[in-house]
Amino acid sequence: MKRHLVFPVVIFMAVLFFGGGMPTLQGYEGPLPEKEIASYSNVVFTLENLQQVEKGMTQEQVLELLGVPKKIKEEKRRHDRWTVHYFYPDGHVVNFKDGLVVGKK
Repeated sequence: MKRHLVFPVVIFMAVLFFGGGMPTLQGYEGPLPEKEIASYSNVVFTLENLQQVEKGMTQEQVLELLGVPKKIKEEKRRHDRWTVHYFYPDGHVVNFKDGLVVGKK
């Protein structure tokens, strides 16, 4: 590779690695609005569906499986990052960070 191309290629690779590798930060505008969440009110929560929830799923994917949670707790973090907790019956909780599932109980 010619010497004058090395620097731009290194910068391009760094952008892909650090910026392009974190889709949770790109285009995430915060928790879903209540009106959008309410559109999933016909879905019924089941333990079988809770078992299908996996890390990396979106809020919409969880709502499609579990329906509207009993309670939602939203926390805005530094640098426009969000943590959201969906509380379901019997103490079950699905935790999101920047729009994607990071855990469940």
